Amino acid sequence: MSENIEKNAPVYPIINIFQQEKKIERHHHVVFEFFYLKKGYVNFEIGGKSYKLSAGSVVFIQPLEVHSVKSIGNDSFEYCSLVFDSSVFGFENNPCREFFDSVRLKRFVELSDKILDHLVLLCDSSNKKTPGYEILQTTLLFDILSYLIITNQYETVALLRKQTKYNISAIDIAIEYIKDNFADNIELQDVLKLTNYSRSHFIRLFKEHTGMNLVEYINKYRIEKACLELIYSKKNITEIATEFGFNNIQYFSRVFKQYMNCTPKQYQMKGKNSMKPNSAKDAKDRIN
Repeated sequence: MSENIEKNAPVYPIINIFQQEKKIERHHHVVFEFFYLKKGYVNFEIGGKSYKLSAGSVVFIQPLEVHSVKSIGNDSFEYCSLVFDSSVFGFENNPCREFFDSVRLKRFVELSDKILDHLVLLCDSSNKKTPGYEILQTTLLFDILSYLIITNQYETVALLRKQTKYNISAIDIAIEYIKDNFADNIELQDVLKLTNYSRSHFIRLFKEHTGMNLVEYINKYRIEKACLELIYSKKNITEIATEFGFNNIQYFSRVFKQYMNCTPKQYQMKGKNSMKPNSAKDAKDRIN
């Protein structure tokens, strides 16, 4: 079983995962993730680069970053993950969310033993029925972020752009532009203006980095963000479709079903029902 988010499963603000695997196939998701390698040795591939990691390593994964994990040798590895969406910080004008959106955490971070013990404890399935479990999850997330801020394990986006040693690629800039403007009508030419690449070179690099062409990537990002609104907002499906860049409800439904294997209404009903008392399944059932 990999950590891929199922196509037909709702995405929740915070999920804890514990798995023992030999391989996690190449994939990406719309949420953020802290990946903690609890046991073993792995090749961790992300952003087109491969890293050899040992137990104790913690990786921060941005939304839509393609990544995979493979055990080194015949033994399996164990990992714990904290997966979350920025909606956990509240609306876009929330100071916590504004700060989080303005920084980029380091790829490989160091956390205290106390925080890692807390993460492992919450990943234990026997603790997931504890009253107030969601509060414990939120506390852990804020503990992690507070620790990273105090220990300066981040850079501001503005500073990253100025410091050439970080070499922010054209693909990173394109993805950031898409995330900021996904509700608008984005054309390839709009994205090319942000880079120094030729049309053919950019198309090739974008495909290599994301596994999709530009239109596929934009549509998938829109659909995955719309999933959160379908579950957590009181807006109707037409309002959500319009808000996320689909002016035609039929086109929105067709693209949604292509990516999620169900209609927006079916997805909404399933997600809202799973949030009712005594009906939520274990997070492992929502993560493939």
